[in-house]
Amino acid sequence: MSSLAFLTVLSLLALAATPPSDAASAAVAPPPVRAPRGPANVAQFLSAINAARADVGVPPLSWNATVAQRAKLHVTWLRASAGCDLSKKERDPTRFDEAMTFFRGYNGRPTPADAVATWLSERPWYNRGADTCAAGQECGNYKLVVAPDFRQLGCALVACPSGGAVAACGYRG
Repeated sequence: MSSLAFLTVLSLLALAATPPSDAASAAVAPPPVRAPRGPANVAQFLSAINAARADVGVPPLSWNATVAQRAKLHVTWLRASAGCDLSKKERDPTRFDEAMTFFRGYNGRPTPADAVATWLSERPWYNRGADTCAAGQECGNYKLVVAPDFRQLGCALVACPSGGAVAACGYRG
């Protein structure tokens, strides 16, 4: 079975496991926005992340299809079981070995570049020399993007039924 067929089957199983929604609310719900997929996604994630890494003198990452599959399973679970709620990401029964960054875009048709831009917005709060975040600030996503120990990247982006999209990127040494 191909990787795409395997992910499709897993996605369908995850969707089948979700409780049925009220027919009236389903009738008025807007159709989901399709998230961009395929080689264009790979190129967008890699180029945006590798540009940020180049800015701080860190070697570029290469794409890892296995890590991308794991990220896809995770965001598919978030969409199907958690309603794209990132606060529930730790409840995902799919465990992963990779360090992960997450993104939730609410408006329009978020792209991989939007996800990466959100992670890069944490840069002002990261002290690379001390490897710490400024007090009271979040910089963990940026820290993963530029971590010199990582060599590989795999990401996924899926549309949410309520609009917008969720994305995850996994990093491996």
